Amino acid sequence: MLRRWSTPTPSLGAWVERECPRCHRPVELPVGQLCADCRREIARRAARLGRRVALGTTAVMALYVWLRLPDLPTARVVGVAGVAAWYVLSYLVVKRIAEQYLQ
Repeated sequence: MLRRWSTPTPSLGAWVERECPRCHRPVELPVGQLCADCRREIARRAARLGRRVALGTTAVMALYVWLRLPDLPTARVVGVAGVAAWYVLSYLVVKRIAEQYLQ
């Protein structure tokens, strides 16, 4: 008859109760992962920082576009589209960098 394995430790890939490395609450997570509350807080702080930085840099760019572009309707439309694209892209970049930095 074959002998049954009886080990006191679970398998290597199993989830065991540990503490979150950021808030130190006991939760069931793989090693090195953050709990849902910490991830949500990091995402909220990163989004706030991203909005602020994107708004500031977009205001500077909008001023530059307003001063430098000629007074033609097509140039105004292209300038507005460029400023809008700048806001979205700078928001996404700053948010991603802030999320990585805050973890």
